[in-house]
Amino acid sequence: MPSWNIHIAQTERLLNRGGVVAQTVVDRNAFLFGNLVPDIYVGYMVPGIEHPIAYRVTHVARPEHIPKPREWEFWDTYVAPLAQRLGISAGTPREGADQPIPVALLSVEQDYVSRLHYPQRYAEAEPPVWQACAADEDTSPEAVDASRFDLVLGAWSHLVADNLWNTRVNEFLEAHGGRPSESFRIKKQGDFDRFGKALPLDMVPRATKRLIAAAAAFPQYPIEEQPTLFSIGVAHETVRTNHGDQNPRYELLTTDFFEHVFAEALDRTEELLAERL
Repeated sequence: MPSWNIHIAQTERLLNRGGVVAQTVVDRNAFLFGNLVPDIYVGYMVPGIEHPIAYRVTHVARPEHIPKPREWEFWDTYVAPLAQRLGISAGTPREGADQPIPVALLSVEQDYVSRLHYPQRYAEAEPPVWQACAADEDTSPEAVDASRFDLVLGAWSHLVADNLWNTRVNEFLEAHGGRPSESFRIKKQGDFDRFGKALPLDMVPRATKRLIAAAAAFPQYPIEEQPTLFSIGVAHETVRTNHGDQNPRYELLTTDFFEHVFAEALDRTEELLAERL
């Protein structure tokens, strides 16, 4: 399965490319966090999950060797009804779209902290940037609903990516005469880890009252505050330590495979969103 490195990288590219995703999302913080949501309660990525939820539930997928999340079922069940109720459609500006709620950038955060420890380096620099906005404190029903949509859209984006990546892995396996096995799983996961750690990352979700409220209102199952905060911590550590080999050598898959599927996942997400909204 794609790692959080890959999901975060794809989220960054979607928000930065200015396409239909970037034009639709108002709460970028919730969208980024939503791209991690399906993995939170599975129990492997986030510590302290007292009551794990089966992968087949969180990812709307059959329990098979290379599962393919039914992203269209998640869309029909959770995204479409919420979009209809809020009057959200492609090409129609949403309230607050001109000033989207930002994610945190690790580079900006590090700069903010460095000014305290090394003031001599910043004697004539611009004032430090504290990454927050007034909307972070707004937990009114209308605000939470708006952020909940972006969070749900992020979770759907995660499922779209997982479906495509696993479909392409399965096709690669069939084309090369292989079959699912423990050896295949280990090599595949190692390749995904190498690819994910070679990606440049900067975005991390911010723990705000509004995000915590939106996570608690996630329609598939409520995400409690402690798992939300733990997940943000894991995401922060993932981005902070993402300095792998910039020219990874893969054991099973190929550089061409990763580059093409990564780009395809971005385009596929944009295309489906434009078609369905």
